[in-house]
Order: sequence, then structure tokens, then C-alpha cells
Amino acid sequence: AFFWIFLLLFCLSLFKYTYHYNYRLIISLSVGKRTKSPSLCKGKPLDFVFIIDSSRSVRPSDYEKVKLFITNILAFLDVGPEATRVGLLQYGSVVQNEFSLNTYSRKADVERAVKAMDHLATGTMTGLAIQYTMETAFTEPEGARPTDMHIPRIAMIVTDGRPQDTVEEVAAQARQAGIQIFAIGVGRVDMNTLRAIGSEPHSEHVYLVANFSQIETLTSVFQSNLCGDLCSVIDHQCDHLCVSTPASYMCRCRKGYTLNSDGKTCHGDKSHLLHTRIVNSKSMACFHDLLSAVR
Repeated sequence: AFFWIFLLLFCLSLFKYTYHYNYRLIISLSVGKRTKSPSLCKGKPLDFVFIIDSSRSVRPSDYEKVKLFITNILAFLDVGPEATRVGLLQYGSVVQNEFSLNTYSRKADVERAVKAMDHLATGTMTGLAIQYTMETAFTEPEGARPTDMHIPRIAMIVTDGRPQDTVEEVAAQARQAGIQIFAIGVGRVDMNTLRAIGSEPHSEHVYLVANFSQIETLTSVFQSNLCGDLCSVIDHQCDHLCVSTPASYMCRCRKGYTLNSDGKTCHGDKSHLLHTRIVNSKSMACFHDLLSAVR
């Protein structure tokens, strides 16, 4: 009996050695998720651009509801030059930039600009709006911070109709450029189109509501998404681990690996990889022998 106890403890020690780092990571992530989001996204700077469908299919009363929704989103954002910068464009047959990321530094000024917007009441060139967002709105001259600062770039698009241009390719390019896209459809919007626009996972970035009166129900959802852990909000592209910091995030590698110059991918030390394989092989063989003996 003593022999079997000793063998079991030896096998467990091998597994503990092999997986101790991942175990600590799991515990760390679990503890982090228990932290509730504050009412204001303090210490969570974002470069945030609203993309608003201002086509003729949006009734004037519904257009006002969209403006109210925007101001309610602004309520929990920590707006400021060193915190969250906010830009907004609306589109119909053309794209109209209402204000850029560097236009306003105070939340009150942003809210006044939103309330003063006029309805365009023209077509629905959604692809053109996404292209403008990628090529112009999220550039440094327009107030976007350099990519090496790792400030999340968030675009939130609200639309109620089928685009009159193509969106799949330009939306994919925007996401590849590091823009996290939240797609909100209102009414009879094609869900496949929304999925083609929004980032993955779609369960966290793509939303469909029946009418503009229901759009307000999404406010608390976005507060949770945007004020939470940055690594869960953005497409960080870290090869191994994403670690949130008070105002940004960084990529880290597991033990035995080194972070490459791109700050995202990892390469492993060959001797460490060989040793890990040997330990894994020994631990599996150990349990196999133990199970065989018990049988």
C-alpha cells in the first residue's frame, strides 16, 4: 500500500511541475472575474468612435432615441484627453464627420455636440462609413493615439437597414487593423450582415433589437463590456497571455518562452521544450503504469 501511495504522489508532483504556471493563470483569471465593474470606466482609456446610421429609413423620433442612447453610453465613459477620447460620424449616402477624437476634451461638450446633430435622411452607405472610420477617424491627426500605446480602438455602429454597398471586406480590414467593432442592428436588419461587421466573439459584439425603443436595454450590457478587463474587450492578438494594466495591456509568454520584438508572439527555448516533453512523457507513463497495476 505504501508503494502505491508513493507512486501516486510522485505522479502528482510531475503534473504539478508541468502545469503549475497555467494553474496560477486560471486562479488569477477567476479572481479577476469576481471584481465588479465600476460605474465609471476609470483607468480604462479608449479611443471610441460612434458610427450612426442617419438614413431616411430612420424616423425623426427614432433618431432622437439614438442620440439619447449615445449620451447614456457617454455617462459611464471617463472622457478626457488622457482617458477616453470620443469621436462620432453619421452616414447616409455620404459620411459626415460630426467631431473627431481630438475635438472635445470634456464630456459635457461631447454631449452638447450629440444633441445638436441633424438627421441626414439619405441613403445607407454602411461600407463607406466603416472605410472612413478605418482610414480617417482612427488616425493620429484625428486624435487616435499611437498603436504602441495599446489604447483599445472601439467602433460602435448603429444601423436599421440593409447597406447599399458591400461591408464584408472593408469590415474585415478594419478589424485586422485593430479596430474592435460593436454592431447594433435595429428592426429588420440582416443578421448575417451584422455578423460580417462585428468583431468576434459575435455573442459579445453583435446585437439585434426589435425597435429603437429597445436600444436603451443595451446600455448596461456595454457598460459591462467596456468597463471590464481590457484583455476581454479588445482583440489583443497575444500569442500566449494578455495581462491588463491600469491603463492598457501587455502580452506575456509562458515559462520557457520569450516575447518577440512585435510584443505579441512568443518563441520557445529548445532545451525547455525538450524538457517539458520529457516530463509530460514521464508523467503520462507513470499514470499508465499505476492504472495497469491497479487493474
